[in-house]
Amino acid sequence: DYVIAFVSDRDGNEEIYSIKSDGTSLTTLTYDPGDDNFPAWSPDGNKIVFNSNRDGNLEIYMMNSDGSGQTRLTTNNAVDMFPAWSPDGNKIVFCSEIAGGPLQIYTMNADGSDPTRITTTAGEDLHPAWSPDGSMIVFDSNRGGNYDVYLIDVNNLNQARLTSGPGLDDYPSWSPDGTKIIFSHSPDGSWASYDIYTMNPDGTGLTRLTNDGYMD
Repeated sequence: DYVIAFVSDRDGNEEIYSIKSDGTSLTTLTYDPGDDNFPAWSPDGNKIVFNSNRDGNLEIYMMNSDGSGQTRLTTNNAVDMFPAWSPDGNKIVFCSEIAGGPLQIYTMNADGSDPTRITTTAGEDLHPAWSPDGSMIVFDSNRGGNYDVYLIDVNNLNQARLTSGPGLDDYPSWSPDGTKIIFSHSPDGSWASYDIYTMNPDGTGLTRLTNDGYMD
């Protein structure tokens, strides 16, 4: 069985839970008055990194897969959110307002040390996801006027815009083999019209997967 980490407000506020893929062994992993969300498994399955506002503002925390050992990784007074792991488990990519402007993308070591800014734009850069080979990070940004999907090379920080046109393109993620990027697209900018698309990592081969009139 696989174990799934998810967020629920069933107990009055957002907490993180785990459950086996067959629906058994529901376990509450976080217990605090703040909201805990956006959990992400470490590549070895032993750790979960997540957001929490338990200390007054959104920061990034880590815990063991059973909920023990909860540790705060970011210690600034800015908003830090949307953490995701590098494929080797050594680094975490996240979004932060550390510099005082809109959310930008940073990386840090898995223990929270050496936060390093890797995007510098006038827009918001959100929802980063590391490629399976560790060479690229995909994210969405409104730097061009509306949210589109972008790619940044981890080594030289060169960036490429993968989508363009009206509407919103966001929440990108990688296929396990790194040959596809999946994301949500809303042609009119409304939540109700989101559908799911895939494309190649260079932005070609755009394919629509859902078309049902609901938010996907």
